[in-house]
Amino acid sequence: MARFLPDTVKAILLGLIAVAFALHRLARARPDVAWLQVFRLPESRLSEKQKAKRRQSANRLAGLEIVVAGLLLPLLYFLSTVMLFNEPRTLPTIIVSVCSGLCIGLGLWIFVRNF
Repeated sequence: MARFLPDTVKAILLGLIAVAFALHRLARARPDVAWLQVFRLPESRLSEKQKAKRRQSANRLAGLEIVVAGLLLPLLYFLSTVMLFNEPRTLPTIIVSVCSGLCIGLGLWIFVRNF
């Protein structure tokens, strides 16, 4: 299989990328050094209202993800027991059901609280 770039060119490119990341970090850490600010990426300044809206949206998404996890938990348990030719037992079924109920309840609570 043919190589696209020789190893020396790859090493040089990796070194340049590492130097660029280091200069970016230094520019953020040292805003008083003028020549480093060339390597600083532009940041978007959000208002408090926009931050609150993004936070609320992220919380709703997290609540939805927790609800979906609660719905998938029993499904995954039963699929894994069937695929391994085992019968679902009582105690693990109760534990999975309680965990699923807690996930669904927590997700709904987070979802409703953020409206």
